[in-house]
Amino acid sequence: MDILSDFIDAGSIGINAAQGNRAVRVARYLSNRITEHQLEAGSKLPAENAMARHFGVSRTVIREAVAMLKAEGLVETLQGSGTFVLSSEDVGAGSGERLTRASLQSLMDLLNVRRMIEAEIAGLAAEKHRPEDLLRIDTALARLQQADQEGRSGVAEDRAFHASIADATGNVYWRSITRSLAKPIDIAISVTRVNEAMREGFAAAVAEEHAAIRDAVAARDVPQARAAATRHLDQAKARVMSADQTFWRTAGAPVVNLPGALIPDA
Repeated sequence: MDILSDFIDAGSIGINAAQGNRAVRVARYLSNRITEHQLEAGSKLPAENAMARHFGVSRTVIREAVAMLKAEGLVETLQGSGTFVLSSEDVGAGSGERLTRASLQSLMDLLNVRRMIEAEIAGLAAEKHRPEDLLRIDTALARLQQADQEGRSGVAEDRAFHASIADATGNVYWRSITRSLAKPIDIAISVTRVNEAMREGFAAAVAEEHAAIRDAVAARDVPQARAAATRHLDQAKARVMSADQTFWRTAGAPVVNLPGALIPDA
């Protein structure tokens, strides 16, 4: 149900009173609705524009009110997704969940780094690979496909596939870079693969993206190899952002272990 449809008239709570008190009044009203369980935990607050129109205030006032609620631990914001209500019971015990939410930015940062690195790696692999390199890529891809068919996590196989492409560049430093990121990449892959396995069509899309990278490398098509690797990471980011709040409380929780997880909410 639309949260706004259950709000009373803004005028009856005095939102349009003194300018300096507007943010406080909006925050107090929302805080009461949350602590009285009239706004359910997990609900997404309406967009700033919608709340500003409803309460008859500016977006700046809404942002200030939301900042107050975040400071109280009553709501949390995920960049690109919105602001979500925490239950009153979570105020004291929800630090882990808030930390997980904050760490999502770390996950997106890692995917952005991988996007740049792996596009270059794929292009170089297309240009430089030897027959034995392609054999190793094919072997790694076959093992990944087998893991998928058997319903296994496939984390090690996924990383091994990307590592085989780094090896095919003939430059040991590219492999060293990927090894230095092994732990956070494993965490990220484990989270994204669980999400992909839970959503219809996601796993098939990932398999197609991996095959596209392999095929472009095999064809020595440098631009296409870079494009395929870029698309794979762009799609990975999109799949991550499509996950719901329940996922991040359960299977997605390991992102809290990514470096940078202590950054504040956006």
